Amino acid sequence: MTLMAYVDDAGWTEQAELIVHIVMSSVHPDVESSVATAAFLPRTVRLHVAKFLSDILVDGLSDEQRHAIFSWTQCWALASLEQ
Repeated sequence: MTLMAYVDDAGWTEQAELIVHIVMSSVHPDVESSVATAAFLPRTVRLHVAKFLSDILVDGLSDEQRHAIFSWTQCWALASLEQ
């Protein structure tokens, strides 16, 4: 996924954190995040966020995809605590 690669390459930044929150809230019902925060991201990244959300809303995710994305966000969140 493009957003995951962007975050992995960016390291810990506020932009990366916004993306992780948006992605996490998209795959877990107990996590909330306003997609309006994407307005603070660069235009190209906003387009990737929009595509990600569109794909989820139109096509949905398999349980395996949802689990993989959530696991990645958890690992990123735990690693960011060390920053």
